[in-house]
Amino acid sequence: MNESAIQNALLIAGLIKKYREDNISEEELYALFQWRDSHSDNRALFDKLMDSRELENDLEQMEEVAVAFYEERILSRIAGVQDMAVVPDRPVRTWRWLAAAAVAGLILGAFFLLPLTGDKEQFQETVAPVADKIVPGSNKAILTLTDGTQVVLDTASETINEKGNIAIYRQNGKLVYDASHFASSGAVIPGNTIATPRGGQYQVILPDGTTVWLNAASSISFPAVFTGGERRVSVTGEVYFEVAKQFLPGRENTRQRMPFIVEVSSPDNEQDKVEVVVLGTHFNINAYPDEDLVRTTLVEGAVSVNKGKAQVKIMPGEQAGIAAGSYIFSSSRPDLTEVLAWKNGVFKFSNTDITSIMRQISRWYDVDIRYEAGLSSTLFSGGISRKDDVDKLLEILAGDGRVKFSVNGRMITVQPSR
Repeated sequence: MNESAIQNALLIAGLIKKYREDNISEEELYALFQWRDSHSDNRALFDKLMDSRELENDLEQMEEVAVAFYEERILSRIAGVQDMAVVPDRPVRTWRWLAAAAVAGLILGAFFLLPLTGDKEQFQETVAPVADKIVPGSNKAILTLTDGTQVVLDTASETINEKGNIAIYRQNGKLVYDASHFASSGAVIPGNTIATPRGGQYQVILPDGTTVWLNAASSISFPAVFTGGERRVSVTGEVYFEVAKQFLPGRENTRQRMPFIVEVSSPDNEQDKVEVVVLGTHFNINAYPDEDLVRTTLVEGAVSVNKGKAQVKIMPGEQAGIAAGSYIFSSSRPDLTEVLAWKNGVFKFSNTDITSIMRQISRWYDVDIRYEAGLSSTLFSGGISRKDDVDKLLEILAGDGRVKFSVNGRMITVQPSR
């Protein structure tokens, strides 16, 4: 078995281990579900590993087995390489020793017990490849339904069914909700969450017709049908809204609109919550946990931004910002083309600090960033398409000689030019 196949096999096994331990990131979850949904054999294998009773029985059978032989077959099952030879001279060790030592840990053992069927090429195609080149993000997200079912949207079927006769379907690269047949009498309102990984973005049309754009590493949670006197959603990361006008039930004659409320919660303090209250408008919220402020930027209409007893109303072209733990809003008039650049498929910088730029690069290209000592605060202006590879963007940033970059795998190091 070649080294690349082994790496791919261990990658999938490690992701399954993390999933079983409920210790998996959104990016890892997306990669795992892509592999799971890419072939029916992968789906069957995944389902088997989720059966705790069956997995426990399988592992018990392996206690007195020559691990060297099974390690080969384990990796063969994932990578699609068959007919591996037995290596009789290796010592017999218990499975518990391997579980402590193997990269994939406990989950690897279960792969042996499944039949080695299918051809080599078939399995190699369905295993997620080890990334060599850093490429731009794309349209991808995970939808979590009311019952906890998670759906990888770019590999899902065109129509997804939710409880209560709610239809969810993919149309022209976006997810659309149709709650027109929802049976509201006594029914529990389903709640859905859509999350993008690093290197992902997605567009959603909510049940009321509101259009939502999710930037990389972002999420939105919402009821699959809006009822009552308000429309309330919760977001993380960066999200752009074009809110549809909707009148309060029974108030159509008075044309009284149903409020649309966006909650932004602090990741470490549920009480440190920001609410954006709107009546029909276009606006952008940037609420990444690694940014210094939660920023609400209004493009059209009017919004009220609230935090506890603090409140500020902003007009088109204005931005309200507030820091974690603070109850004092700042107000500014930013460059809207820069704020909305991500939604329009470009990077745009206007006297932007290098660390802020690298945070955007990290999310969109799914890379990690490291800074060398001696790097001063450096501001950049310019723009580039988000469809370009990261190498081109780094070349532009390094063009004036103030910084330089080195790339090792998915780690980008920012260095001062000397």
